[in-house]
Amino acid sequence: MNRIEDYARPSVAADAVVFGLDTAQAESRGGLKQRKLKALLIRRGEEPFAGRYALPGGFLRTGETLEQAAQRELAEETGVIQPKLIQLGAFSRPDRDPRGWVVSCAFLALTKTVALSTAAGSDAAEARWMQVSCTETDQGEALSITDDDGTLLLDTENGQIKTNALAFDHAEIILAGFRRLRDEVLYHDLIFALMPELFAVSDLQQPYEIITGTHTSPQNFRKKMASKLVETEYYNEAAAHRTAKLYRRKDGIT
Repeated sequence: MNRIEDYARPSVAADAVVFGLDTAQAESRGGLKQRKLKALLIRRGEEPFAGRYALPGGFLRTGETLEQAAQRELAEETGVIQPKLIQLGAFSRPDRDPRGWVVSCAFLALTKTVALSTAAGSDAAEARWMQVSCTETDQGEALSITDDDGTLLLDTENGQIKTNALAFDHAEIILAGFRRLRDEVLYHDLIFALMPELFAVSDLQQPYEIITGTHTSPQNFRKKMASKLVETEYYNEAAAHRTAKLYRRKDGIT
């Protein structure tokens, strides 16, 4: 009978592709607030790839599940606590880590763009929310991630990676994570996981269109979402001269 010692064993890591929504004042449209999609990256403080940006994550410890490892690493490297996690898949290319044979189980995570912190002694030097933009073409999505200075960290064209300044194979993992996010928003209403308890329809439409690459009129979007929303008695001051009705997601919609 074969023994487990007869087989080579890789190290196992857990990485998280974390997306969140940020709110900013628009430069036009009367100063209305706009929702922007952000991706969470850490700047590595150790080799390999010291100084490069990467996904938050790390090696599985004895007695942990992969989900527990992902949650622990997120807390240690970024200060993000208990986000919603969806298992994305395993990444096992033999040369993906110069330290040796490392298999990563990646997760898609959604959270608010909370203030970040990095624990002393972690692999990360700092954690930052990065700008995400995406357009949909007939050949595939065009996804880009930039820092606050406008430095391009990841750029894809026709679904293929064109510019990659990230560590390891994390550009591939982010692309897979964004595609999963898009599918979950289109077919499983995951957009509501990015929403507060009460929100205006415009607050929902902006990130929905960013993620899916679709565009429609406010009237048509309201009709599309009508069966998934419950109107409340509350309003939000969208600008000095107008108010917006607030809604919540209907029970049973996830």
